[in-house]
Amino acid sequence: MATRLTIPAPVRRHTLVGLAVVGAAAALTLAPATPAVAAADCTASGLARTVSAVAASTADYLDAHPDVNDAFTKLKGEPRPQMRADAQQYLNANPAVRADLQQLRAPLNEFAQRCGMSLPAGPLGG
Repeated sequence: MATRLTIPAPVRRHTLVGLAVVGAAAALTLAPATPAVAAADCTASGLARTVSAVAASTADYLDAHPDVNDAFTKLKGEPRPQMRADAQQYLNANPAVRADLQQLRAPLNEFAQRCGMSLPAGPLGG
């Protein structure tokens, strides 16, 4: 009789996030790099630092704006298409919040542009 291994959902989610980061790192590592691109720190560690800084700044913003934090927290558990639609609707109704979040995300967009990467599409663009 075979034993079935059950992995808790939080562990699966963390594993998927980790795999996504590793995948991005592999894509950066395998992409042909010109000397100018290499000098621009288009490395896996550069990406990780940029993502980390953007995430920390966004967390600080959400802490300082409880209404925005609440609006995005309420999206938890929605199916992905509904989550995107609701986030888009919220951002359309709150252009100042959209502008703030786009500014916070700017370092990631700049990294992607500088390093020839594409970001996933989303309410704030990619």
